[in-house]
Amino acid sequence: MVKPDTRRWQGRRILNRVSGISACRGCGRAVLDPDTGVIYGRTSRGYVVTLGVARCGRIWFCSQCSAAIRTGRTEELKTAALRWLAAGGTLIAAVLTGRHNRTTLLADLSDALWGAPLLDAKGAPVLDSSDKPRRAPGAYQRMLTDPAFYGRPQAINRWTRKDGTRMESVRPAEKGHRHRIGYAGMVRASEVTRSQENGWHPHMNLLIFAGATLDGTPAKGMVKPGGYFEPTDARLEEWEDWLRELWTRTLRAADPSFEPTKKCGRKGCKCGGKGHGVMVQVIRSADDAALIEYLTKVQDGKRPDSVTGDLDAAGGAAMETVRADNKRGRGRNSMVPFQMLYRLWDLEAEGLDPDEAEGYGTALQLRDWWAEYEQAMAGRRAIEWTRGLRRHVGLDGDDSQERDAEFVFEQAAQEPLTGGVVMSTTAYGRVVKGYAEPEVEEIVAAEVYDSVGDLVYGLGGLPGHVRPLTAEEIAAVQENMAARMLAQREAREKAARFEIEQAETDQLRRRLAGLLVQLAART
Repeated sequence: MVKPDTRRWQGRRILNRVSGISACRGCGRAVLDPDTGVIYGRTSRGYVVTLGVARCGRIWFCSQCSAAIRTGRTEELKTAALRWLAAGGTLIAAVLTGRHNRTTLLADLSDALWGAPLLDAKGAPVLDSSDKPRRAPGAYQRMLTDPAFYGRPQAINRWTRKDGTRMESVRPAEKGHRHRIGYAGMVRASEVTRSQENGWHPHMNLLIFAGATLDGTPAKGMVKPGGYFEPTDARLEEWEDWLRELWTRTLRAADPSFEPTKKCGRKGCKCGGKGHGVMVQVIRSADDAALIEYLTKVQDGKRPDSVTGDLDAAGGAAMETVRADNKRGRGRNSMVPFQMLYRLWDLEAEGLDPDEAEGYGTALQLRDWWAEYEQAMAGRRAIEWTRGLRRHVGLDGDDSQERDAEFVFEQAAQEPLTGGVVMSTTAYGRVVKGYAEPEVEEIVAAEVYDSVGDLVYGLGGLPGHVRPLTAEEIAAVQENMAARMLAQREAREKAARFEIEQAETDQLRRRLAGLLVQLAART
């Protein structure tokens, strides 16, 4: 069986071929600093990292970058869940999806779930006052903003009657479901699978932080001192019933064919007969059956004992929420998107018989499906925290693509390096062309550093373009590389700030010109 790391590398090499995204085509191929080259370093724990190579940082599309990003995001969410449970809060795990079939376009169902850009009559994006594209809300956004959930603030309406009398009416504030369950925020992790029978299946895993009384809104408020509580079963059931009804109604309004079922007659089904559009499990402590189920999915059926505590419990919930890169479709009839790349590798690079390759579909079908997947999911966030939630659990950070890229590069430099090699850009090009990256890693892991030059020579390169490094030398090269990369990054940021300032200046000039035209017309 192919090792997961090797499989991810295979997926990325196929991505280099088939992707319509330039960053994905160059991932793992372009050298960041030609003056230094590429470092293969052996860590103190025995695994090998590659430094100095461009990474796309695309969580949806790159099997290698996705693994690094989701590992970082999992640790972040694990910490948040642990702190919330320790403080006395409650976690709620939910899965939301819509009905679909083989004819459903992924872009259409994704728009219904997560929203879509607003377009004018000519098909051009509609911009807001800041010249940013506006989006039509999907079912997820409507779930967060529905008055029945979010409540209504006090509203004061003042007017003057014809006789000059000033009038005033007050609509009192109304509490919503979020107040009754103590909602403080949620983390959304979106996923996509594809089956032969029913086609594309986009869905969301939510981890909802509940059981807290807030002073203010979830986005801007704070948890009141001693404000954690346990939501009653009745309140949670009311919220779940509302969610199921709103979710069904919203998807039906987007397209009747997307309306999920609200009933299920399958005996022993996890939904409890409520249908598969909305599935909810409440997590109160490490010993809850819901948490144990989440954890066992990650740990291959190993049941933790209660002594394991909240850390493992929170970690299990976090892993299930965000680690889509570890998931596989069921048998040959269902695939996660990365399995499309793996099957393409099996068919095109290995020449395997289609019946022996992972997943299903011809090479042409797989390429078409991948193109549809990229088009539908590009620009969407795979993992998103609601505003204010990180503050409630004492964490910094954000959901940006820049932070995703940091996770990719941070993971490659987390462990001290005990030795390795540095190779020139030309030598690395030979390695890439010869599909020999895994072989280089195996040699470096075995600490037979001189043999890397022999491998490069066998690929048509010059062995002198590969130099073994001690731990001290590799640290010095790494430090110099980091300094140059930082300087280049600061230069790019400076140029970007200049462009933003120029754009703002141009906008002000246009506004001033418009005001002058209006003033001239009045005189």
